[in-house]
Amino acid sequence: MTILNMIDSPPNAAALMQSLRDIGYELDTALADLIDNSITASASLVDIVFDIKPETKVAIIDNGDGMSRDELIKAMTIGSKNPLIERDNKDLGRFGLGLKTASFSQCKRLTVITKQFDKIYGMCWDLNQVSKSNSWKLIQLSTDAIDTTYQVRRLKQIDTGTLVVWEQCDRLNDDHKLGSETHLLQKFEEAESHLRLIFHRFLDTSYRHADNLQIRINGRAIGFVDPFFRSSLATQFHNKESIRYKNTYISIQGYTLPHHSKCNQTEYEKYALGSYRDKQGFYVYRANRLLILGDWFRLTSKSDLTALTRIEIDLPNNFDSEWHIDIKKSHAKPPDQIRDQLKHYIDTYVSGSKRVYNSKGYRKKSVTNPVWHQYTNKGLKSYQVNKEHPLIQRLITELKPSQSSQLKDVIALIEKSFPVDQFYSEYAAAPKDFKTKLTDKEIEALAIDYLKNFADMNLDISLIKSFLETSEPYCNYQGDWQLFLNNKGH
Repeated sequence: MTILNMIDSPPNAAALMQSLRDIGYELDTALADLIDNSITASASLVDIVFDIKPETKVAIIDNGDGMSRDELIKAMTIGSKNPLIERDNKDLGRFGLGLKTASFSQCKRLTVITKQFDKIYGMCWDLNQVSKSNSWKLIQLSTDAIDTTYQVRRLKQIDTGTLVVWEQCDRLNDDHKLGSETHLLQKFEEAESHLRLIFHRFLDTSYRHADNLQIRINGRAIGFVDPFFRSSLATQFHNKESIRYKNTYISIQGYTLPHHSKCNQTEYEKYALGSYRDKQGFYVYRANRLLILGDWFRLTSKSDLTALTRIEIDLPNNFDSEWHIDIKKSHAKPPDQIRDQLKHYIDTYVSGSKRVYNSKGYRKKSVTNPVWHQYTNKGLKSYQVNKEHPLIQRLITELKPSQSSQLKDVIALIEKSFPVDQFYSEYAAAPKDFKTKLTDKEIEALAIDYLKNFADMNLDISLIKSFLETSEPYCNYQGDWQLFLNNKGH
């Protein structure tokens, strides 16, 4: 190709700035991107402060290294980093866009003030000014302007650090919900949940492979959520493995989470991350920061039997391009060269989840009188009430023929009208909302009602005990039926 001439063609400032607002950030991912910068700057504390009235303002203050004037200008420049150059191991940035795009997604005025001991500098992007001038002109703040900036007093109390301020928060307010305090508080609650998960390795002081970090929101330190629920004795740890790729090893480890019956309500709500089924899959980390959660990368599909499987992957800092990690750090695609290896580990690790769920479906071998039977007809499965169950059979035989026929019709109606689809979707999403087991006291109460039928028959206690031990729901009793019957005088 013959080059006739080289023409300088800079992007339209106003148009590009507005376009950068719509990359797809929400408040949670925007705050996470700013905290990435704080971690890169070796901060041990990040304070997020927000006020709703008289107007919404947000400040993010860290005690990191701070910046010189030239470094601040570079940080405020659009696309200040080459994503292809090698970065420090703890550098969580890549494109040089996160600070700006994350902030513009929420506000129209971005101010950054940085301090290194007695040196303090401030720069500002005002989108209204950019649209008006259609130029790439940063606003450098005067000393007076710095002194009146929202929450600058917090920055002045530390030796080094950086303050990021969002003003004119039109996107954060969602325009049509301006002044809705409840709406904004809910957004920050959702953001807190996101940060507790994304930075859990930094927030967990027992995790020795990451620099510890404290994140506070309006002065309150937030906790962390380990997506693998490693604190539970019921969590299964699979062998830690490694995948070789381009002379580098990628660490991978699988976990089988506890069945919901092994968790209390609080634990399930915390570690399910919404629902086990939706959050199964790979959890990809880079420099200890969680990037991707609950994604099988189209290597398999999500199912109920594999819902307890979560697989931890640790990537080095130089694999962003190969894994197609996007600006928001919320999407990735593994290289073709390792997809087969990942598929192998999926097949290995999901077996733990399948065993847990299948074991929950097994009946006790001694149960000879189940309430429900599974039938297969022409390859289609269905569940039907076991009409041979002694209680049901006794009722059928004692009724008049017409009544017995009506009872069978009612049972058939119940069988065919069970809301399978509704139950499946609701149970998969929130199994702890369902009562699936009877307590021992409830089973005892049923047994007492049942035994009233035989009060005048003087049945042998061993026969009654045998029936209770082999019939649903009595067979689920955790106590001793012999002792129970003796105490009841049978």
